[in-house]
Amino acid sequence: MDTPVGMAMAEPATAAAPRHVEAEGGPFGIKGLAWAIFEGARNPYYNLIVIYVFAPYFASVLAGGGADALSLSGLTITIAGIVTALTAPFLGVIADKAGRRKPPLLFFVALLAVCSLALWWARPEGPLTMWPTMAVLAIAYCCYGYSEVLHNAMLPMAGRPSALPYISGLGLSTGNLLSVGILIFFLFGLLLPGSGLPFAPDQQLIVLDRESHAPERFAGPFVAVWMSLLVIPFFMFMPDGAPGGLSWKRAAADVFLGEPVEGEKRHSVFERARVFRRYLTGLFREHPQTMRFLIARTIYADAMSALLTLGAVFASTFLGWTGVEILFYGITGVLFGAVGGFVGGFLDRWLGPKLALVWEISALVILLLVQLSITPESLLFGLIPSGTPVWNSPFFDTLSDITYFLFVIPVAIAVVASISSSRYMLVHIAPRERIGEFFGLYAIAGTVTVWMGPGIVSLLTWITGNQRVGMGGIGFMFLIGLIVLWKVKVSKIADAAR
Repeated sequence: MDTPVGMAMAEPATAAAPRHVEAEGGPFGIKGLAWAIFEGARNPYYNLIVIYVFAPYFASVLAGGGADALSLSGLTITIAGIVTALTAPFLGVIADKAGRRKPPLLFFVALLAVCSLALWWARPEGPLTMWPTMAVLAIAYCCYGYSEVLHNAMLPMAGRPSALPYISGLGLSTGNLLSVGILIFFLFGLLLPGSGLPFAPDQQLIVLDRESHAPERFAGPFVAVWMSLLVIPFFMFMPDGAPGGLSWKRAAADVFLGEPVEGEKRHSVFERARVFRRYLTGLFREHPQTMRFLIARTIYADAMSALLTLGAVFASTFLGWTGVEILFYGITGVLFGAVGGFVGGFLDRWLGPKLALVWEISALVILLLVQLSITPESLLFGLIPSGTPVWNSPFFDTLSDITYFLFVIPVAIAVVASISSSRYMLVHIAPRERIGEFFGLYAIAGTVTVWMGPGIVSLLTWITGNQRVGMGGIGFMFLIGLIVLWKVKVSKIADAAR
């Protein structure tokens, strides 16, 4: 049977083909550390710009707040996600042919830094008003996705094969820990000083005008400088990739045009697409349960992505939370999310991965429903009045605010637990001899449709003019993913026997 490896990833029959050499070194070797630090350089962009700091500012100030703001925020992510989904796979194929990955990676990182820097001028009076800011955010989002493709493709060069899982985990840990540290810096160094709270400093570490939302806009240049400095070890010490590949221009021509190489006709991109379709058809025929699980995971993972990226925007535009409250919300979610990995592992052992996922996703549906029952004036769809202050505090002073804030704890635990259980479910259900292949499909499925959740939220919000209905689309996606997951048949053989 033809496979994408045989055609879509085929190397030109020429002496210039990339030569792959097995790398050496452990997770704390110079190459492993350089690869991991790149995650710490890049990930703060997502937390500061896409989720917790700049995105709520864009929605509440530049986009004017309300339902239209939530719809526009979702539209920005949707457009950028579709563009990335349609182009990133081809970028990966071209990178495999060209061998050298540092030059294009440097270009995308530099463009991401420039876009981030430009956000300092994103103000209602200009020069970057709402629509130009949306364009800058979309370009930056695409660059973030492209850099992820190229960075992940260089993981095999970061150390010996046995060390790669640890290097990958070190990168995730580094990115998350540094992101939490940066969020705490923005909260206590820029937004809380002078608030009068007992634990708040008297002066900002960097004097920025709060009335013009300078701390929120400062997230852009901060990310630009942070990223520019922390990527230096990566470009200094990380090997470039397989030497001796084609030029990027020649590799792109081979992929898209099917140009001949030394008289041999190469397959065009359309022929490669047909082969890939036959490949997927064969997988559905040979391993229907594994593929059904991948479909379910794609749907509920898109819902989780929308919940994470638009949850802070919803709190800002619907509940009227300030930047300080959003940061408290984000830091609490990240910290308690770490507990989710242990919860997921416990449920996997107790119930098995399928039932664990059913419980975790069902919990997310219920938690989302309760969250959407909260308005600035009431709880449980109007049953409990909650709009009056219950204590003397500049933050989270109403029962609505306190309740919505506290719900981030179980939501974060359930999200991370479901991510852990999803990985274990694939190990449980996929054929052992093809586990790497299916994890590759697992990664692709979680990338190419990441725009779908924000797109549904944006569309429903735009049609109804109601933010809660728009966010309710996330629950609908969870339910569809849950239904597909329930139809997956898993073996009753003990995991220990696998």
